[in-house]
Amino acid sequence: MNSWTEKMNKKWIELTSKWIGLKAIESNPEGLKEASVMLINWMEQIGFKIETYANEDAPYRPVIVAKKPPKGDKGWIGFFQHYDVEPANPADWSTDPWTAVISDSKLIGRGIADNIGPFTQRLICIENDLPDVGLLFVIQGEEEIGSPWPHELYPSLNLPEVKFWIDETGYFFKNGNQRILYLGDCEILNRVNEKITQLNNSLGLETHIRHRFMSKAFGVNSCPCIVHLLDEKPYIALGPNDDTIKVHGIDEALDMELLPLSAVHLGIIFEEAGS
Repeated sequence: MNSWTEKMNKKWIELTSKWIGLKAIESNPEGLKEASVMLINWMEQIGFKIETYANEDAPYRPVIVAKKPPKGDKGWIGFFQHYDVEPANPADWSTDPWTAVISDSKLIGRGIADNIGPFTQRLICIENDLPDVGLLFVIQGEEEIGSPWPHELYPSLNLPEVKFWIDETGYFFKNGNQRILYLGDCEILNRVNEKITQLNNSLGLETHIRHRFMSKAFGVNSCPCIVHLLDEKPYIALGPNDDTIKVHGIDEALDMELLPLSAVHLGIIFEEAGS
C-alpha cells in the first residue's frame, strides 16, 4: 500500500511545477508538445509501453495510450487523463498562473487540480511501488477544447478489457470528508469503497459515495472517455482535490496535505485489483 514520503512529495512539487510552466494550452502548441514528450519519456522509464495517435492537423497534441501489463492473470484497470490545461489571464491572478507557487499547504498554478496534480501523484505512486494489476492510461491533450480528435479516435482503439475505469480526478470536501463517485456493480470497487470508508472513519472522516459521473465542463455526453471507452464498465472517481481548488478559476490550487491520504486510497485500489 502506498505511503506518501517526503521524497515523493518533493518530486511531485518538482514535476507539477515544471508541467505548469509548460503552459500546455491550445494557443501554445509547443507547450502541449513538451507536455506530451515529458509524459511519454517518464512513463517509458517506469515500465509502460507507449502508443501515440496524432491528428495530422494538430500533431503537437497526440493521444497517448500507455500500458503496463499485469503480472500473471491479474487483469487490467484503466485511467482517463489529459495533459492540457485551461487558459489563464495573469492579470486576474494573485500570482503568475504559469509559475507554481506554494502558499501555506497549497500549490497554486493553472492546471494543478485539473489534472496535473492528481495525474502526477498517480504516476509517482506507481513508480514507487509498481502494482501487480495491469495499468492502462488513455491520455489526451485537448480536454479543454472539447476533445474533437479523441471523439473521432477512441471508438477505433484496440484496448485491453479493463475491470473498471478511474476518472482523472476526485474530491474531498472542505471539512476533510470525502466524496467518491461510483457507477456499476464491481466486487473489487465495493471492497475498495468499504476499506476507504473504514480508513476514513478511523481518522474521524466521513465518506459519501455518490452514484454518478464526475461533472464535465462540456457535459458528460461530451467526454470521449465516458462516451466511447466506458462501455458499461464500472467507474470510480477519487483523488486529492477538494472543494476549494477553483478548477478553471482564478488562483487554482491543490492542498498538499491531502496527498498522503489520497496515496493510501490509490494503494487500496491497486491492492484490491491485484488480489
